[in-house]
Amino acid sequence: MKQNFDLPPEGGEELAALLERSGVEFTREREEFHFRFASGGCVWQTVCCCRGSRVLVYGIHPTPVTDPVGALALCGEINSRVVEGSLFLTEERFVFRTGVQLTERFEAQARIAAALEYNAAVLSRFWERLAAAAQGRSFHL
Repeated sequence: MKQNFDLPPEGGEELAALLERSGVEFTREREEFHFRFASGGCVWQTVCCCRGSRVLVYGIHPTPVTDPVGALALCGEINSRVVEGSLFLTEERFVFRTGVQLTERFEAQARIAAALEYNAAVLSRFWERLAAAAQGRSFHL
């Protein structure tokens, strides 16, 4: 198969290749990927949505939010501290979203891996604080 190296790579193909090469168990439904991510004893669901050459990464904290007012305040605080991505509430869960625009084939998987790692780093860094805020408790770092 001849590839046109002038065109941006397709995110779903690159993500699938990265996950398979890394040995990650995942499910794929068209351009949506689901898998578990773990870091420092914390385990959460990660969902990636691929739209052409764009890959969006959603890390979902497992603790249900029972105090949306406090949770939204924490979202604002964390969003003011992160360099990339954003934290928000959806379906009573904290979700941290990062993304990457793939521009060329040679570094596509490395860029996806960096987005996944950054997403995981933010979730694991604020893990206890997110869990406490979800349940209406305060937790100071």
